[in-house]
Amino acid sequence: CRKGDVGDQMFFIVEGRVTVATPDHPVELGAGNFFGEMALISGEPRSATVSAATEVSLLSLYAVDFQMLSSSSPEIAETIRKTALERRAAEGIIQA
Repeated sequence: CRKGDVGDQMFFIVEGRVTVATPDHPVELGAGNFFGEMALISGEPRSATVSAATEVSLLSLYAVDFQMLSSSSPEIAETIRKTALERRAAEGIIQA
């Protein structure tokens, strides 16, 4: 994922690690984490570039499927939204 790209899917890390290039310092995410959710929720371009730090196995969830998930499993969708808001606040993208 590259900063500024249109995001039509998010990713769940099954194996390996990725590096998220944030304004302050790179953040590494591993198995069990996800990324790319902000573009799905906000509809805005990707806010960061994410690259593989190791060989990575990912699952993807497209925007259409995210909407279906939101309807059928609101608690999962809420967890994803909450994480997105926390990440935005941590990056200083939204003001407290």
